[in-house]
Amino acid sequence: MPFVPTDQDTLYYEFHQASRSDQPVETIVMIHSLGTNLSIWNWTIPYLQSRYDLLVYDVRGHGRSQQADEEDVTWRMLCDDLARLLAYKQIDRFHLVGHGMGGYIGLEFVREYPAKVLSLCLLSVPLYYPVKVMPILSGDRQQIIRESNSIMPVAERLLSAACHLVTPSKEELLYEAYSCVSFQNYIQIRDLITAYISAQQVRGVDLPVLFLGGEYDRLFPPSVLALGTILLQNYRFLVVSDAANAVQLDQPAVVANWIDEHIRKAADSPNVRVVDKLSAHMQNQIKDFVEQVRQQHESSTALEVEVMGTFRVTVNRQVVLGEWNQRYAKRLLVYLLFHPSVTREQLCDALWPEAELSNAKNRLRVSLSYLKSLLDKHVDEATPLLVADREYVYLRGNIKCDLLDLLEKLETTVGEPDRERKALLSREILEKTTYPFAMGIYDNWLLTHVEKVQHKLEELARWTAEYYRQNNDLRQSERYMKFVERFI
Repeated sequence: MPFVPTDQDTLYYEFHQASRSDQPVETIVMIHSLGTNLSIWNWTIPYLQSRYDLLVYDVRGHGRSQQADEEDVTWRMLCDDLARLLAYKQIDRFHLVGHGMGGYIGLEFVREYPAKVLSLCLLSVPLYYPVKVMPILSGDRQQIIRESNSIMPVAERLLSAACHLVTPSKEELLYEAYSCVSFQNYIQIRDLITAYISAQQVRGVDLPVLFLGGEYDRLFPPSVLALGTILLQNYRFLVVSDAANAVQLDQPAVVANWIDEHIRKAADSPNVRVVDKLSAHMQNQIKDFVEQVRQQHESSTALEVEVMGTFRVTVNRQVVLGEWNQRYAKRLLVYLLFHPSVTREQLCDALWPEAELSNAKNRLRVSLSYLKSLLDKHVDEATPLLVADREYVYLRGNIKCDLLDLLEKLETTVGEPDRERKALLSREILEKTTYPFAMGIYDNWLLTHVEKVQHKLEELARWTAEYYRQNNDLRQSERYMKFVERFI
């Protein structure tokens, strides 16, 4: 069977070579949705195989791809899986098609490896969903999943929402796919997607994007999908008639044709934006207006949190005093900074993993009340910073965190194409960053972020040292090699 060689996890894939071999062909990588597997593309592949090589695979925890139980799923991990598969198949550049979860993996992969993806097609992928609507969207799914320790009760509900006309063959395909999904993997990735949508994390995607939505999609109607397109400029949005969420099952020929057309247009006019300058300007104005109204509606309060070195919290530039080490206040606040929209159960698992759920929920109520009392002293009663409903907890307002800011600067600097500018940005980051990191929080989820920052700092220091070596400035080169030693 075709598996990618690896020390721990296994990644199952299938490669369908183009039936026409009279000239070089391009490759399409297709990534399935949460809960399904590569079989979701079975009916679409025959319509595309005449012109393209097609690579499909089971995302870890789905289908025949395995995952170690102790691993926490992250976007970086899912992108690394795809990168490993591409390297194994010796595929350098390709077109990417993603359905649901597969679309978010594609968007993250484009951010990590922008030069590898030629075009992007997103099927039923909302880029923005109001955080307050999340509980309505998920309903009681989370409670059902946790009580049964299985996703099958929810899968039975989603089967009818996946397709416009549910046939026995479609039902069999989807039911078999859901029955092979890792319970823990499903929960973790679903929480990643929830946070991704509510945080509007899409940025820096320049390549042509095609959005496809189903006319009868009850989960993400076309109006919701269209709302998210304001976060991009170079896109087209098309509605698939007589289709629900899994448009490639309801209308495989139409979807394949539109994917092919999108790829051809991207190849024929690579430098021509779908959205012209005037439309882009109007779209940016609308986006700014919507964001301004949203911020005014939610809160104009500025919350700044320093976690690198001395822990410090300010609200509208006033220091928030209090016993931050009591009642998990510090850990709870920092967790919320890194998880914009989080469920109560997720907080319980993160802060009290060994406690029984009922006990953890009681502790969470106490911690939320205490943290809210610390923050509410500096805000209006009508616009609290900390919001908690029956299922979700989140922060709102103009929120900043020094560690998050550093991570964003690092990602921007690492991807800077101008070498001279990259050197200047690198020097500023390396010189101004406080070493070592001392946050007083040792949870694994935060240490993962810290390790990512340290890895990028080391990468940047090595690049800077090599930059000055190539420019015959050995003194500066040696100076920045000393920064490397801090992370070894």
